[in-house]
Amino acid sequence: MDPFVLVDQAVAQGALKPAVAKKVKAKSKNIVAAVARVERASGLAYPPYYVEPSLPLATTSVEFGSVGALYARVIPAKFEGRLTIIVQFTAPLLIFGLKGTVEAVAAHEFTHYVDLVRRFSRMQVTSDERVSTLFESEYADEERVVDPMKIFTNDKKLAALVEKKFRGGLSDDKLNEKVAKSWIEKGLPTKRVAPEENVVSVGVGVIANTVFDPMVLAKIMELEAKVQA
Repeated sequence: MDPFVLVDQAVAQGALKPAVAKKVKAKSKNIVAAVARVERASGLAYPPYYVEPSLPLATTSVEFGSVGALYARVIPAKFEGRLTIIVQFTAPLLIFGLKGTVEAVAAHEFTHYVDLVRRFSRMQVTSDERVSTLFESEYADEERVVDPMKIFTNDKKLAALVEKKFRGGLSDDKLNEKVAKSWIEKGLPTKRVAPEENVVSVGVGVIANTVFDPMVLAKIMELEAKVQA
């Protein structure tokens, strides 16, 4: 799948200006490099990913109505009776995120992916929140990751970068400011995500029909064996 197919569709439908799409694709090398670094660091294949042309915005507090941007998410989806776990990156992240931030986000989402494989493969989850990178506090994001230091054993600097960038949520004020000023305030595509939309329900039958990456399963068993030792 072309990671930018939705970006092209948005341009064709008039929802995104060609100039903006050009900027997104000009930064494609950063996400490609980030995914490659995660694969080298973990020794595992990255799951399918794509670039979302709009910026999902979610209410982070019912009481105060504050809004958070979902720069990336790991989305479990049903396809042809099986479960597919996909990583969604957003256009604003690629345009405004520095190389290190994009690498940290890609790595952070990978830790979610590994944790989801662990739980789904053990039939521990049939309904759960989709995870995010800015909406962590609302969805207990930090409880649904694998320790970066344990999964990125071939690249301790990447693991340290993830831990630095994600302390109670993605810490990047400059990214937030740029996105607010140059994307949201300019009226570029956004979409509201209600809390109930951030939940995925997957039947046991769908999970049973799914074949997970054997290398990821082996890594999970390895990590669990070390914990029990």
